[in-house]
Amino acid sequence: MRIFAAMKKIIGIVILLVFHLICLGQSEYDEFDPFGQEEGKEDATAKRDSVEVNVPHFRYTWQWKRGGVYPQEVPLDTLQDGIQNFNLIFKESISNTYLGNFPSPYESNIFIERNPVQDFYPLTYMRAYLYMPEDSKHFNTTTPYTRLRYYTGGGKGKAENMLDVWHVQNILPFWSAGLRYRTISGDGRYANQKTKVSTFSFFTSYERERWVLSGFLSRNKGEIEENGGIADRYQVVDTVVKAENIPVNLQMSEVYNNFRNINFQVQGQYNIGKAKELITPVDTSRNDTSYTYPAKVVLNIRTEGNRHSFEEGSINEDFYRHTYIDSSQTNDTYNSKLIEVSAKFVLNEHPKYKYLPGLYAGLEFKREKYDQRIDYDTLSVGSIYGTDTYMGTFLTAGIFNVDTNAALNYDVQGRLGLLGYYAGNFKIDGYIRQALNKEKTTFLRADANIQLQSVNPFLNHYVGTHDQWENDFKAVKTIDIRARYVNQRLRTDVGASFTNIFSHVYFDSTIMPRQTSKALIVFTAWAKEVFKAGPVYFDQRVYVQKSTQEDILSLPTVALYSHNYYQDWLFKHALELQFGIDLFYNTSFYADNYMPSIMQFYNQKVYKTGNYPKVDVFLNLHIKRAQLFVKYEHVNFHLKERGNFFSAADYPINPAMLKFGVQWDFFD
Repeated sequence: MRIFAAMKKIIGIVILLVFHLICLGQSEYDEFDPFGQEEGKEDATAKRDSVEVNVPHFRYTWQWKRGGVYPQEVPLDTLQDGIQNFNLIFKESISNTYLGNFPSPYESNIFIERNPVQDFYPLTYMRAYLYMPEDSKHFNTTTPYTRLRYYTGGGKGKAENMLDVWHVQNILPFWSAGLRYRTISGDGRYANQKTKVSTFSFFTSYERERWVLSGFLSRNKGEIEENGGIADRYQVVDTVVKAENIPVNLQMSEVYNNFRNINFQVQGQYNIGKAKELITPVDTSRNDTSYTYPAKVVLNIRTEGNRHSFEEGSINEDFYRHTYIDSSQTNDTYNSKLIEVSAKFVLNEHPKYKYLPGLYAGLEFKREKYDQRIDYDTLSVGSIYGTDTYMGTFLTAGIFNVDTNAALNYDVQGRLGLLGYYAGNFKIDGYIRQALNKEKTTFLRADANIQLQSVNPFLNHYVGTHDQWENDFKAVKTIDIRARYVNQRLRTDVGASFTNIFSHVYFDSTIMPRQTSKALIVFTAWAKEVFKAGPVYFDQRVYVQKSTQEDILSLPTVALYSHNYYQDWLFKHALELQFGIDLFYNTSFYADNYMPSIMQFYNQKVYKTGNYPKVDVFLNLHIKRAQLFVKYEHVNFHLKERGNFFSAADYPINPAMLKFGVQWDFFD
């Protein structure tokens, strides 16, 4: 009854908001594109309501690729479709192993979509919740622009909330600055799962005549309460005990993982030679006639500071395999400082000869310092701390043609470690894209990545209260090749990939890092298609994958996301309505388990998860500049035959929950 009362209250609020907004004016939007905005497509919301103000609103967003070599338009996510799926990990991958609540550590079940290992290893499984320099966008906006997102769900003691606020404006026509604040918190439906991750960032860019400057500063902070998973799976699968009353492994231990990440980056570019007129809007940071130069020099400086701590109010020795420190409470800390400096000389593409490529070459320097426990002091029952430093110098070079007027585009870069810890490491990666029609909406694309990379220092050496190892792993060699066919008009995307990893490092069932001597091969194929029958859409995405070493890398053979909805305009195109059903499914496999003491997923071969559909029903509304949604998530939880709805081996996904949210843009 409380659920239906809450639904009634929320729907009433939404209706009041709808009619209030309808009175403000009518939207002139065309039908949104369910297939998603493609690279280079104009951001439709940037021009909304421009006739209502004296200065038309225009917003252009881009990122510098290859550390400042060339700009690429990256529109903000402005589409209504998919707003109900606000869990950030499911925006990146349709299938994930995670701890059930939002936010929580996770890894994608689609192998080719897994996050690369972060320099500071503990952040690898929290990457989707962070805002890092490589995520930052640059803005050029004629009027101040603010975006407000607020999503929430659940009641007292089991709520999930996300607040995300942007504000960007041009201080001068050639100088913009912005702020972003985001906080995500989840109480968790099961005991001792409260989690909070927040990020604050400031970014600015300046471009005038020969000078291009940009700066970025961010702080990411998280606190994760750990419960060690469900103590008895029977309580979840075969009973109707409320989630909050089900016993967990770390019931009274007060266990927390805390992290802090601070980033600072500045980039400077100086253009050389005689300016040449360029009339290709999507190739510039302005939407009018601009200029390019024959060459430029680029300097990047980036620093990063990290801290991770694992804290226990009391130790449950029955849960851990080992406890090396005889103490009633512990605090394992692991810190790092990183500095990267790179300089490049770039020969730009010629504005007249569209198939004449650009070239660049440069040097990079990287220094990492780790402060951590290096041994136990058995005499004083304490610890010995020390510092390890890793340095490397790299040579980089590349060739590119990203002119959107050309039918053939490519970008290939090589990176070679010359000196220091990373000497001998190399990476060659890039893509080639061939348009198949004049509009370039149909194309073939091939991506390749071949690299030899030293193992992250965390995997070679770590000493904690419950975990310790000392390794000398060989560098890992990876060959990854992907090919895809995309037809934007038909909303089709099909492709396949081949990944071959030599000397793969993984965590075995004893929660120790191991290195296999056999080659690990993963085959992946995917298909994405949107079918339309009048106002009804059927958006289907499916992945098929196979690992040659399932004993060390178990993956679901099939993972799919079925997004089905009805959509239409109402009130003379003032209100766009969408309602439908989402279904997430993957076949059964041995999903990893999770160890709180190192924030690490590891192999297990006891329990299979999967072969269980999670079904959501939703209603989305689009009125002028506002988008609203109401969603009942995991509705099939209420079926008598609930089945196995675990994600990680000992971590079930959340029971059914009512969620709603709003996204609102302000720019005049």
